[in-house]
Amino acid sequence: MGQHSKASQQKGNKAFKKSQNFKPRGFEHIDGKPTVSANIYADMAESDAWKALTPRAQVLYMYMKLQLYGQNPKPAGYDDDECFYFNKAMYMQHYGLYTNPSRFREDRDMLVKYGFIEVVFNGENVRKKNVYRFSPMWKAFTNHLAVTEM
Repeated sequence: MGQHSKASQQKGNKAFKKSQNFKPRGFEHIDGKPTVSANIYADMAESDAWKALTPRAQVLYMYMKLQLYGQNPKPAGYDDDECFYFNKAMYMQHYGLYTNPSRFREDRDMLVKYGFIEVVFNGENVRKKNVYRFSPMWKAFTNHLAVTEM
């Protein structure tokens, strides 16, 4: 019958609403090393907004999720659980994603345009960390809106 018992399938999604500690499989992490995951759900991956992103912007989104779930401490002064830091040192040195800051800004701006993130605080000009928030606005995009040029 698969991974879930008949009883849990009869309960529907109720069985999944409880907080569960998922353990990564052997191919997903380095054994013995504490880790976080940055998964996306199928409805996002199949959405018009996600398909409108460049592959580079999709990868940036995944690393931003890693940052959200793995960061400690959370941005000071922001009680929102969906806020996170992401700055030049992070994307260039820590994650090794970009060598050119303008490429990062292009991809970040695409994530903002299609409703995946919001810029809560831009610290670029004051030499402080940028603060971002994940957004559900991507759900509002239709194929017509998502395919327009940036």
